Amino acid sequence: MTKKPNHIIIKIFQLLIILFACLNFLKCNINAEHLAFKNAIHSDTLSFEITDANNIIFSSVLDEKDTLDLYLDTGGTELVLKHSAIKERTSLLDGKNDNYQEVNYDPLEGVYALSLNQLSWDSLTIYPTSLLPEEADGHFGWNLFDGKVVELDYENKWMIVHDSLPKIASSYAKMDIEYINTLFCINTKLEVAGRKFSNRYLFDTGFQRAVVMDRELRIEDDFPTDLEVIKESRLRNSEGTEFVNQVVAVDKICFDTQCASKVPVQLLSTPNPARFKTHILGNELLKRFNTFMDFQNHHVYLKANNLMNEAYKDAMVSSTKK
Repeated sequence: MTKKPNHIIIKIFQLLIILFACLNFLKCNINAEHLAFKNAIHSDTLSFEITDANNIIFSSVLDEKDTLDLYLDTGGTELVLKHSAIKERTSLLDGKNDNYQEVNYDPLEGVYALSLNQLSWDSLTIYPTSLLPEEADGHFGWNLFDGKVVELDYENKWMIVHDSLPKIASSYAKMDIEYINTLFCINTKLEVAGRKFSNRYLFDTGFQRAVVMDRELRIEDDFPTDLEVIKESRLRNSEGTEFVNQVVAVDKICFDTQCASKVPVQLLSTPNPARFKTHILGNELLKRFNTFMDFQNHHVYLKANNLMNEAYKDAMVSSTKK
């Protein structure tokens, strides 16, 4: 029998070593990618849905037994539930239904626990109301994340709660947070009719439309009064008061270098429902920007995402109440 030359055997052995090394490298890469994915989707990562009315809805558990659909309202604080949800979807009234009085914002006795995935709070006050969107049982405010960093990724429908600020790309715009009456605002620039206006805006993911402009601030800034009116829009505040506002389009709204064009804004004709002078940014605009809300160092970071070209409801014929 003829033996293979030694150099051929050595060559085959070398090829086997190379093949083994490649397979091992590929396995390591797959494991690394899997680990990175697992680290990204950790216990502080919450999935959400965005409703047609622009509410960010999360599945939650109240007192470890009642499952509720709640939305994030950065224009509010605490835990607010609808009267109907309290009666029909929770155990809060067990044995007390006959005595329950539907009084808006009169807090329930006691303190309550809330869980969002692995995040939990155990000493919350519940404020009942009848004045909430149909698609939700209630909402929770920004103060549940005081001292944390909240990331909203509207493209992937994730909210990630960080213990500290992660590395953020330089392409994000950075704005200072201004706290007023338990709420928070940022400074935003608006362009219309060849002029630029800069002022305070309440950061309100609970408001379903794009922008509301305060009457007093418009007067102070000499905001144009002759803009073409697209339509009239009706909205309600948290007390149920209805407001009828004219809607006009502005050329641009900018967060530093991050801008949205042709944005419909509502011109408030009555005293501001926020009870202090501020314009309001709603989630129909905010959802177009992936966001970090840093409640440690008190900044908001925004970067335009792939929702930027969605149509605005206030640019359409019909109007939906908040």
